[in-house]
Amino acid sequence: MLLLLSACTDGPALNAGKPEMVVTPARVDFGEVVLGTEAKLGLRVRNDGYGDLTFESVLPGDGASLDFGVVAFPEALGHDEEGVLELRYTPDVEGQDFGTVVLTSNDSVAPVLTLDLEGTGVLPRIDLDPEVLYFGTVAPGESLTLTARVTAAGSGNLRIGSVDFAGDEALAYTVTLPDDWAEPYVVTRGFSFPIDVTFSPPDIAEYTGDLYLSSNDPEEPLAAIHLYGNTVDDPTENTAPVVEILDPDNGEYFMDDVNVALHGYVYDSDEVATNLLCGWFADGTRIDTGTIDPTGHVSGAGLLPVGEVEVALRCYDSEGLVGEDSTEVTVWPHDEPVTYTISGGASPFDWFGVDDDVTFTVNGVVVFADTNRTSDTLPPVTIEAERGDVIGVTATDQNYCDKGLDGLYLHWGTGESQALNEAICDSACGDSACYSGTYNGPWPSVFADETYTIAIPVE
Repeated sequence: MLLLLSACTDGPALNAGKPEMVVTPARVDFGEVVLGTEAKLGLRVRNDGYGDLTFESVLPGDGASLDFGVVAFPEALGHDEEGVLELRYTPDVEGQDFGTVVLTSNDSVAPVLTLDLEGTGVLPRIDLDPEVLYFGTVAPGESLTLTARVTAAGSGNLRIGSVDFAGDEALAYTVTLPDDWAEPYVVTRGFSFPIDVTFSPPDIAEYTGDLYLSSNDPEEPLAAIHLYGNTVDDPTENTAPVVEILDPDNGEYFMDDVNVALHGYVYDSDEVATNLLCGWFADGTRIDTGTIDPTGHVSGAGLLPVGEVEVALRCYDSEGLVGEDSTEVTVWPHDEPVTYTISGGASPFDWFGVDDDVTFTVNGVVVFADTNRTSDTLPPVTIEAERGDVIGVTATDQNYCDKGLDGLYLHWGTGESQALNEAICDSACGDSACYSGTYNGPWPSVFADETYTIAIPVE
C-alpha cells in the first residue's frame, strides 16, 4: 500500500537552493496484522524545494514499540523528486501498538519530522460448527442440504480466502455461500455466516470428502468440513479417544538437559489404536510424535522447558476427534542448584523422629540443626544442593536413656529418592521399645556421623 504524502504549502517553494520535505498525513495506521506476520507500508516523500534534500537519519522515536521498524528510505531527493519511505509492523502480542519514526534532514525550516505510527496485533481463529456433515443415505435424483456455520473467533477480523473441495466431491456436492460473498470474505470478530452444502448423489456409491476453507488463522490456515454421504457408519456418533498418561507422574522433577521418557495409553472404541495420531506436548508445544503400538501404548521422549510445565498427550482419531490427558511436572536448569527434601520415609512428606539432636550439612556447611536437647518429631527439611554434593548427618544423644534417629531419605521431587542412614533405635531403659540391654550411654554422645554423596537425579 502506498500513502501519498502531499504538499502542505499553498504553492511551490520559492527559495532557491533550499530543500523542503513535504509529508502528509502525520499518522500511519497499519490496521490489523496477524501475530507473527509482517506488514509493510510505503510512504512517498517529496522534495518541494530547489536544493537537494538529504536525510541524516530515519529512526524509531524514543519509547516506540519495537514491533515497528524502518525498512528503507531515500538518501537524497532533488527538486520535485519523490522517494519511498518503507516501514514495517510485526506484532508479537495481541492489542494496539503505538510508535513514532523520526526523520532528520537538511530541511532548513523543519529539519526534524515525527510520524505517528499505530497498528493492532490480532490472532484470528476460525470455528466450524459442525466440522462433520453426515447426509445419511440419499437416493440418486434426490438431494439433502445441511448447514455449517463459520464463526470468527479469537481476535481481529477473520478473512476467508477460498472455499474449495479437495477432490471429486463436486460430483455429488454443491456449496451455497452468502449473497455478498467475495474473496477474501471478511467476518467481524464474534460474527458468523452459514455455508449450505447440498448432497445430490448421481448413484448409490459412498461419497466422502472435505470442503476446505483457507483463512488468516495462523494455527489452522486450512480448516476442513468433513462430508459423508451414502456411508454405512454415522460419523457424527463417533466417540473421542480415551487418553491416559502413565509416565511421568504429576509432581515429578526433571533437569532441562535430560531427554525425558514419556509413556501413555490410548483407547478408541471406534477404531484400532494404530489408526490414531498422537503427539506429546510441553506447555502447548509439540516435543515428540507419539509412537503407538497395537496394544494402545504410546511412547515418546523429549527435552522439557524450565519451570512448572504441563506435559500433555493428545490423540486424534481418523475423523478429527481428540482425546487428551495432562500432568504437571517441574523442570530445573541443569547448571543451577536444585531443591531436595530430607524426610523420614519413602515419600517427601514423611516426618522423622530424633532423640535428641540432629544436624544436616552440605559440603560441610550446616543447612539444618535441631539442637534443643530433647526428643522431637520433625517435618521434612528442604535444602539446596547439586548432584555430587556431600550431605552430612550428625546425631547426638544428650539425655539418659534413649537414642534414636529414623531412617532418612533424600528426595528430588516425587519421582526420585535416595536412602541415607538406616534407622537407629536403642535404649538403656528396660521399659522402652528400643531396649537392647547393651546400650549404656555415655551421655551426651554422637551416635551417628555419616556422609552421603547425592546420586539423584539419576543421569
